[in-house]
Amino acid sequence: MNGLYSTWLPKNYIFDPQTLSEISNRVIVSQKDNSTESLLRSLRDELASHYGPQFINEYKAEDWVFNNAGGAMGQMIILHASISEYVILFGSAVGTEGHTGVHFADDYFTILKGRQTAGSAYATEPEIYEPGMTHHLVKGTPKQYSMPEGSFALELAQGWIPCMLPFGLLDTFTSTLDIINLYRTVYLTGRDIAKNLIQNRKF
Repeated sequence: MNGLYSTWLPKNYIFDPQTLSEISNRVIVSQKDNSTESLLRSLRDELASHYGPQFINEYKAEDWVFNNAGGAMGQMIILHASISEYVILFGSAVGTEGHTGVHFADDYFTILKGRQTAGSAYATEPEIYEPGMTHHLVKGTPKQYSMPEGSFALELAQGWIPCMLPFGLLDTFTSTLDIINLYRTVYLTGRDIAKNLIQNRKF
């Protein structure tokens, strides 16, 4: 499984972290007002223009869901999901803090608005990520992180995505009991993975 991580999986990747960072920065700089939703919609449209609308979902307000994982609570909308990678908009209107989890995937977290602070278990000073900066969480690396209110980011994860799902879903059974949100999250994720397998032939 670890061997496939560096051989077979990358052959299925559509997205490039550097390209996503460049597009994000271009949209941030061109933003003419302070509207967070306008920024997120503009970024979605730029991604669809670059990668093709078949790979980037539409931005629909009703497709936002809560995400409870690692003690943190945030909001997310899925722009792309497959077995090998996902792209989401993630953030929190009220702020959040928690554990990143330990994942069989590399995670690239580009700040769009607000900021993120992060730190390893041995850290005595925080890592600080401002708009336009990308926090690369290396596969298998745990950190603590926090985001103040009004912070949002573009997140790309590349690796064994199904292995990440328990981290993002188990809090429903151990704390929140938000079954409706769980259903919507599973439905939206599964629908996109199936679409990319069948229609776009992408793992």
